[in-house]
Amino acid sequence: MEKTTSNKQVPRPPVVVVMGHVDHGKSTLLDFIRKTNVVAGESGGITQHIAAYEVVHTTKEGEKKRMTFIDTPGHEAFAAMRSRGARVADIAILVVSAEEGVKAQTLEAYEAIRGTGIVYVVAINKIDRPAANVERTKQHLAESGIYLEGYGGDVPCVPISAKTGEGVSELLDVVVVAAELAELTGSPDESARGVVIESHSDPRRGTSATLVITNGELTRGMVILAGESIAPTRIFENFLGEPIENATFSSPVRITGFSSLPEVGAPFVSFRTRQEAEAVQRAAEIRDASRRDGAPTEIGRALIPIVIKADALGTAEAVALEAWKVASVHERIGVKILHAGVGAVVENDITLTGGDHRAVVLGFRVPVESAARERARRDGVVIETFDIIYKLSEWLATALIERTPKITSDERTGAARILKTFNRTRDRQVVGGEVLEGVLIPDARIKVLRRGAEIGRGKILGLQRQKAAAERADQGSQCGIEVESKIEIVPGDVLEAFHVVTK
Repeated sequence: MEKTTSNKQVPRPPVVVVMGHVDHGKSTLLDFIRKTNVVAGESGGITQHIAAYEVVHTTKEGEKKRMTFIDTPGHEAFAAMRSRGARVADIAILVVSAEEGVKAQTLEAYEAIRGTGIVYVVAINKIDRPAANVERTKQHLAESGIYLEGYGGDVPCVPISAKTGEGVSELLDVVVVAAELAELTGSPDESARGVVIESHSDPRRGTSATLVITNGELTRGMVILAGESIAPTRIFENFLGEPIENATFSSPVRITGFSSLPEVGAPFVSFRTRQEAEAVQRAAEIRDASRRDGAPTEIGRALIPIVIKADALGTAEAVALEAWKVASVHERIGVKILHAGVGAVVENDITLTGGDHRAVVLGFRVPVESAARERARRDGVVIETFDIIYKLSEWLATALIERTPKITSDERTGAARILKTFNRTRDRQVVGGEVLEGVLIPDARIKVLRRGAEIGRGKILGLQRQKAAAERADQGSQCGIEVESKIEIVPGDVLEAFHVVTK
């Protein structure tokens, strides 16, 4: 699949998704950005709804910065991408109305963004409305666990009016800075891969899909595999519907001629020839058939991609069953058999893993070609060979434990209700309180709860009892507490002490 052995990394433009409550101005913001930032003379070429488009923003320093915006219908497409492990967006803009503040759908969007781990900024929209109240909205966000700069957190926030355009340029400047801090890069020497953003069938043109390239370069004549669907890049257009010869990372493109309708959110990969694409497609069909025929369920577990090569087909099947057996004892991790075949481990076996650094290629009584070793080294894929089955099982059991995702949780160790506040300087504050449960100790991490909702975090710097320094304060006792926190604590707040447990 790769065009060369080079792995040169160069800066790439960000892919941005805009999310928020349906009535808070998401679509209005996207329309304003599109109409004012698509290169002059080209905006008229957009004659219908498109799922993604490129804009060129001129920063306040006069620099021209390219970025791609994804227009998702609600959260469905974004959720589909997330459920398939596809991280197409680099930055999210969470739109909140300055009139209505945080709504249930705002929190749904926030959880979707947080689930991907991407950087996000908040746009407080509709500041042109008479009932707009930016400060109230910021406080509402903090009470909902979204901590902006100056409100106990570091999330950038820009007040805007998507209707008049006020603040939109400043918002895009913030997106540019966030992208620079993220140091986004891509390799132009690899074949393209990315995510399906939109697909539809036209009686005249056939089945087409809008794709966003997340890495590599796509050129006319290559073949795309998206899920179970294959398409040659003969009808190859940019987001304006103009024919193009090639496209690279972060660009949205439209390909027509898919063998079936690709699913929204499905990842795609590109190949030089149809034969390569069909080989990977057959491997996926074998994997799916093995699951239908009684493979252990893997729902709810992280899946480790595995490719198996053995000296005989029966042996390869036995190794696959052994891998499922080893994985069956784990609650949080499983295996995904991409291919089980006969013969030496070759470069295409590494290609099947998609460059997943967790992937494992198992060889049983077969050699490994040098090209496969080199490709595995570049992609960070492990190859291991065996000639005794129990040695393979032992190694795989250890490998699965090493790859099991860690779960961290906050374990409550004590809580105190604040009765009085004394003094505050910068991020330090002295308060008096009664310990409701457990124990408080110096250096303990704390959550600040107001009316039952977390509004910030901090640390206990010191404790006092009877005007003397204390090493602990137990349930039922009253004490003075010196707290380090960006949140101003008031009487009635609860300080919840906790420590982080990793399992």
